[in-house]
Amino acid sequence: MDSAEEVLCMQKVMAEEIYNFTDDLKNSMQHPIKIDAGFDRIMICGMGGSAIGGDIVRDIVSGETKYPITVQRFPELPKWVDDRTFVIASSYSGNTRETLEMYRQAAERGCRIAIITSGGELEKLGKERGDIIAKMTQGLQPRSALGQGLGHLAVMVDAACGTRCSQEIRNSLPALYKLRDKLTSDTSEAKRIAVEIKGRIPIIYSTAGIYSSATRWRGQINENSKMISFAGSVPEFNHNEIAGWSEGELRSKCALVFLYESHAHEAIKAMADASLAALKKYDQKVIVVRIRSRSPAQRILESVMVGDYVSLYLAQIHGVDPVEVGSINEFKSRLSKAVSAVKQVGRSKK
Repeated sequence: MDSAEEVLCMQKVMAEEIYNFTDDLKNSMQHPIKIDAGFDRIMICGMGGSAIGGDIVRDIVSGETKYPITVQRFPELPKWVDDRTFVIASSYSGNTRETLEMYRQAAERGCRIAIITSGGELEKLGKERGDIIAKMTQGLQPRSALGQGLGHLAVMVDAACGTRCSQEIRNSLPALYKLRDKLTSDTSEAKRIAVEIKGRIPIIYSTAGIYSSATRWRGQINENSKMISFAGSVPEFNHNEIAGWSEGELRSKCALVFLYESHAHEAIKAMADASLAALKKYDQKVIVVRIRSRSPAQRILESVMVGDYVSLYLAQIHGVDPVEVGSINEFKSRLSKAVSAVKQVGRSKK
């Protein structure tokens, strides 16, 4: 195959993986687990696509859980993490360096640990220690495993906190399947949004309650579309970023996307409306993506699905391979060599 054919093939691969999100989500919630009490807080450890599920679940259950939930993306755990912390380590490959380091620290501190992975070193360590392990299927791009990881994570958090995250997701599934049909149609809203973004730097805003979906948009556009992208949230936007949108030539190079919750609480809608009014005052065009669901969980998941398809259509518009992430793999290789060199220096000084 020539390069154009390879790119088209990879676009089809990614299209299938994105299409399977709803099925993966549904199937991964079929296996209930039991987690005994005895902790005061929950920490979800992961990187990239494996951490996004933690952001989403935290947003969904924030109004009902009595336990603080933290998503940790840095390999040095805070000092407050101890044997009263329930840790969920998520790594699709099971070999993510940062997640393995977080796992080892949590194990050393006597934390109760659950693992979400498709295999690798993380599964091996978890089996040796007797941790709870939820398996994902192999062969996907890690970012495309969100459906599986999110489903397992929802079940774990429900078992630990007594929340209804997995039930809220199940209740959303019929609407998510309908949305999938719309997003894959010739008149897809995601295609229209991708066309509007084309050639500019997308900056995604949402209200704070669904910020996890804006984060997912950013990551998917970075990896699938090979584009620089950023994300922010309201009301923080009103305290600093609005000044950057008020003037300057660089604004024309950016595509401002706002994830608008049509049925959010009136106070939240008022903040969003105020932000949009301010942007209009400064002659800034905004791509408003209206999320019309009444359920908070469904609003987040619908936002995620729209963003995934926007990233796919942007890849098609720009003729790029949405699967290939050579730059990330190269960086991981450089990081591995750098960390090994530092450890070697440390051993030589002993």
